[in-house]
Amino acid sequence: MRACPKPISYQKFPSVPVLWPKGTLLPVTRKRPHHHPDKRWPGAARTGKVALSRGKRVSFFLVTALFLIVCAEGLFAIALRFTEGQWPYSRPKSANYLLFEPHPEWGLTPRKSVTVTVLGNIHHHNAEGFRGNEFSPVKTKHRVVCIGGSTTYCIGVADDQTWPFYLDQLLQPGYEVLNCGIPGHSSVEHRKLLPQILARYSPDAVIFQMGLNDLRNMNFDDPGPDYANFHQPSLRFTAGGACRRDRLPRCALLQGAVVLLEKIKALSGSPFPQGLPAGHVSDSVDPRVVETFSANLDILLGECRAKHVRVVLLPHTLSPETISDTNYKWWAPYLTKKGIFNAVAALNAAMRRRADGDWVIYAGFIEDTTWDPAEFCDPTHLNSNGNLRLARLLKEGVPWSRFPGEAGPASK
Repeated sequence: MRACPKPISYQKFPSVPVLWPKGTLLPVTRKRPHHHPDKRWPGAARTGKVALSRGKRVSFFLVTALFLIVCAEGLFAIALRFTEGQWPYSRPKSANYLLFEPHPEWGLTPRKSVTVTVLGNIHHHNAEGFRGNEFSPVKTKHRVVCIGGSTTYCIGVADDQTWPFYLDQLLQPGYEVLNCGIPGHSSVEHRKLLPQILARYSPDAVIFQMGLNDLRNMNFDDPGPDYANFHQPSLRFTAGGACRRDRLPRCALLQGAVVLLEKIKALSGSPFPQGLPAGHVSDSVDPRVVETFSANLDILLGECRAKHVRVVLLPHTLSPETISDTNYKWWAPYLTKKGIFNAVAALNAAMRRRADGDWVIYAGFIEDTTWDPAEFCDPTHLNSNGNLRLARLLKEGVPWSRFPGEAGPASK
């Protein structure tokens, strides 16, 4: 077969047909009718150069966004590390918002029927909102109720390591001990809580451990009636806004955003947005706080006596080695280390003066006890060993045989 010769082309006259020599086999190119290379047909798969570039753009956007998020996470983590002294991923979380809630009268109250594990320690609140097992509605033993703040509630230990729990075990089988301690409560809140405790549980004896939450109001220019200018706002904030970061996952970007919003005042990071109420740092004891404490104490003792309920006044256990001039500033901002111990001594003296050795017992033997720093889990709270020792001292030092009601527990 002869090779196909080149066609004779008339480039100057495109309308003239191309002439091929006779007998030449023409090459055939088959095309789809009405073929338009640049037109997309309906229903056809969207592939090709345009679709590929669109996919690349989406991938590039996602990779860039992920890269920026990772960079922001790293920068916020480093910033928090330098400003707070610890990485946000290892920052201990407070479980306050899981265990407590605001209360219109008491400032803060435990949530009812909750169980939360904090640093490996189980915290269970019964249906009444108090720590430990359910309280029996029917009193079959001599009943002792413990009222106080966090040192009675016993922060830092499990339910079966609190001193009310240990005392309950030591006084069995004739007594039962109920833990009605609520963190942060001062003599003001005890005064409001006691009538409900007496009416609901009909105790034969009440142990009051108080004073530590009163002294924090010392040396303010104006603590206010019932500590309304400092203690009450900070207590409500502890139950509400103080745990905002603890509700978030351990993400530096989210944690840092909250800190930044608090810095620019978009979020409230303090119960006092305008600054701490005015006061002066001192070693001295504020007589206004001692007066408020003493007045509330007289009301508490009067209500117990009216119900024929005996009272044990329990001073706080402190160790000079566990408290410094700085590690308790967050709680008592205007007291030095010496001022804290002076204040505790003044409030203990107010309790001691009201003891009569019969209806009101002052547990002065606690003051005479030297406490090892190893018995504390923080500057003011005893650990399990310290709580066991305190319970043993109470069991041996208090004349429990005097405490049953005149007609016995069954008649109450």
